[in-house]
Order: sequence, then C-alpha cells, then structure tokens
Amino acid sequence: SLKPRGTMADIPETVASLRRSFNTGVTRPYQWRVKQIKAIVKLVNTHEKELEAAMAIDLKKPAMEFQLGEIGNTLLSAAEVLSNLKSWMSPETMPCFGLLVPAACESRKEPYGVALIIGPYNYPIQLTLKPLIGAIAGGNCAVVKPSELCPATSKVLVRLIPQYLDNDCVRVVEGAVQETQTLLAQPFDFMFFTGSNRVGKIVAKAAAELLIPCVLELGGKNAAIVDEHVDSIEVVARRLAWGVGFNCGQSCLKPDYIVVHAKHAAKLKQLLVKNFTDFYGAKPQDSPDLARQITSNACQRIQKLLAQDAGEVLCGGQVVPEERYIAPTVLGETPKGAPIMQEELFAPIISVITVKDMDEAIAYVNEVSKQPLVMTVFSSSSAVIERCIAACPAGCAISNDTLTNNVQPNIPFGGYGASGLGSYHGRFSFEAFSRNVGVVRKQLNYNTAVTDPFIRYPPFVGNPLKAKLFRWAGFYLPLLPAFSLGGTVKGLLKLAVLALAFLHLATLLAKQQ
Repeated sequence: SLKPRGTMADIPETVASLRRSFNTGVTRPYQWRVKQIKAIVKLVNTHEKELEAAMAIDLKKPAMEFQLGEIGNTLLSAAEVLSNLKSWMSPETMPCFGLLVPAACESRKEPYGVALIIGPYNYPIQLTLKPLIGAIAGGNCAVVKPSELCPATSKVLVRLIPQYLDNDCVRVVEGAVQETQTLLAQPFDFMFFTGSNRVGKIVAKAAAELLIPCVLELGGKNAAIVDEHVDSIEVVARRLAWGVGFNCGQSCLKPDYIVVHAKHAAKLKQLLVKNFTDFYGAKPQDSPDLARQITSNACQRIQKLLAQDAGEVLCGGQVVPEERYIAPTVLGETPKGAPIMQEELFAPIISVITVKDMDEAIAYVNEVSKQPLVMTVFSSSSAVIERCIAACPAGCAISNDTLTNNVQPNIPFGGYGASGLGSYHGRFSFEAFSRNVGVVRKQLNYNTAVTDPFIRYPPFVGNPLKAKLFRWAGFYLPLLPAFSLGGTVKGLLKLAVLALAFLHLATLLAKQQ
C-alpha cells in the first residue's frame, strides 16, 4: 500500500520502518532486486513526457538533452545491472591455506542495510535514480532525497516512486536544508551524495560521526588540454563547444578552461565562437536548445566573476539573472589569478589559455586544478594522452571528447580528494552499495590428526615438537591451496612441494623420537 509523504517529524520513523523491513531479509533475494530495477525502468518509460515537462520547468532542459542526459543514461545503467546482477551476486570462491585445510573459503557481497541518497539539481532524474539502482542492486533499503532546487521534478519523483517501487523498502523525503540536516542525523548504514564540495564535507562529517561509508560525487575545476598534434582542430572545437553548452554548462565533467598549444590557439578560439553560433544561433537567448541556470543567484555569481579581470570576451558574456540566462561565452587568455579561475563555474563559459608546449600545459593544469573530477585531453598521440592522464591526477579521464564518459555504464565514475570519494556506475554501483564479507566454511564431521591437528591446541610450553610443527605448517601449507592443483606443470610443482613437506615432517618426527 502507498504511504504518504511525511513531515520532517516523520523522518526518524521512516528510517526505523525501513530498518525493520531490511531486517526481514526481503531485499536480499535476486528476484526482489530485479523486480525493483525493472519497476524503475517502467516508471521512466511510462512517465517520460511528464518528467520531460517537469525538467522544462526547472531547467528549461531541451528535449534532446533530456533524452541523452536523463532518460537514456538511466535506462542504460539499469540494463547493465539487469544483465549482470546474478553473476555479481555470486560468491567468489577462494583457495584455503594452511591449517584451514580442509575448508571452503569465499568472498561474498552483502548489503549495508538502509542507505541515504541525496540527489543534485543539474541532472535530477539520472543522478537520483542511478544511485537508487545501485542501492537496490546491492540489496539495500533506501531513502531518496531529491533536490529542492528542482521542485517540479522533485514533486513528480515523490509521487511516482511510491507507485512503482516497494514502499516498505524505498521512501522519498522532500525538503530543503532542515530536512537534509534531520536525515543526516539518522542511523543510516550508507550515504550517497551528489553535489557541491561544501555540502559534501557536511555529509562526510555526518557519515564519520556514524562510522559508516559514503560516496561523494562532487566536482572541481576541470581542464582540457589540446595538444600540438591533433588530426582535426575542427572536431576538437566542436566537441568542446558541445560539452561547454550542454545543460547550460551545469555538468560536473564540463571543462572550465582549455590549455592549448600555440599552434592551434587562434584557430580554436575562432572555431569555438563559430560553433556556439552554429549551435544556438545569433541570439542564444531565444534558442530552444539552450537550457537555463538553476537560479537567478547562480547567474549573479557568474556576473560578478565576469566583471573581475576575466580576460577578453570573444563571444557571449551576457547574463540576465531574472531569466536565469547566461550566454555561451568564450574568454581569451584569462589571467591565472583571476577570480573566475579560482572556482568551478557550472556555466556555459570557457577560457582559452595559450601555452608553448606540453610541459607548460601540464604545469599550468596542476597549479590551477587541484584534484579535479576529470582530465580531458585532445591529441592524436597515445603517448601524449597517457602522459597527461598520469601527470594530471583526476577522478577520471577522457581523451578526444567531453562529458561522454558519464554515459559509459561499465567503467567507474567518481572523483578523489576535493572532487569526491568513491565511484559508481554498473558493477561499481553494485560494489559501492555492498560490503565485502569473507566466509570460511569448516565442518565438524571429522576428528583426525590431519583434519583437526593437535598442534593448534594448548599446552604449548614444554612441547618443542608443536613449535617445530607450527613452523613447518607456516612454511609449507601456504604454498598448497586446498584441492587446487591448476595445470599440469603447476600441479606437478605443488605435488613436489607436498612430497618435500612430508619428507621434512617425517624427519622432524624421527628426531623427536
């Protein structure tokens, strides 16, 4: 039965009821997990138009961006999990060593319990439902908190999730700062947050107080390096302009500035300006393909940054806070110390910085960008790409494109340090929401000197034979995984070691006598 959305005072009981549901074991079976994930797929497919209309209200999100950034991404993630969940859930058999033999050893994935998922405003469907898919895949109950900055989308999710998912195991809490603070004080077993670095620290502190794990998907001052050796600067410019303008620049993977070799700098600036005009027309404010900022305050922040020595404005620069509009903007040679270079922009703005070689490019990026979410590099040289990935540490990396690594469902996605903690997507979502549990299975239906050796039990003092046998077991038995001879050569080698071990054992026993 559907349970209505409660007030802030109901939050403790909401979490407690989910705990009771989890303790029944209802979320553990494979069948329950698959049923819930399929329900998310049905929710998205059935109410696609309603979700699109809500996104148009909150962000004026264009239809194609909605399809790619919200619907397609979520469904792709669900398909990846549904195709592989059974194998991910299967325990991994491990060899047993030493005095454990005979035994069976395995590593298995167990759910944490009750998880808290706090969604962001920039992709409020994708970045709320994808972590929920991971939580369910891991066998957890969950509280979902959509972003209050997207009220239309939040109201749709609050209404639809209880209609499609098991309401005894998944709840939605709507609200703002007070509700979030109340949620963070509850005894969750896991927290997943997507948003700003500032709030990420608050979530991390709350998780630390509870001694529970968390995943923080944050952001950072991302850079793009354009090498001297690129086959087509036209393609480079087109892909960069697309990544900068997508979702009005409100993407955590979006580069804030480009460090480009002097050979291509002038041409790249011209092409970026041209592409923005091609994409959004001579009057981007009237374009149906350009989204809006989330709030007028976000626009005012950018307006102040643009007014403080931001470099030459090659195109754009217009900000209309009351319409939440920021024009796609190209800045030329922005000073390194300018305020606009000191923080993540989350706006359709890109600075272009000219350098003489790759050494200068790498040094510049490492000075300006501290632990960014993504390293973006454009080059036709695999050696240059590898060098940039290694020399410019980031949470993830992409070469010769922008943003699209977020779509890939089978590679980890996440930051490190200032850009986040932990990763998810596909199998990595399942693993993020699962505990690794080591299990050793021994039996009681034997009582022999081999299967239950006397050397493990006291007394030890005054019994030198036990000490010698312990040393013998410690040296030889780790070399002999139980019942795992491997191929012919490995098997013969292990049998040889086994023969040597027992020869040594016989010698020890003979000397003792």
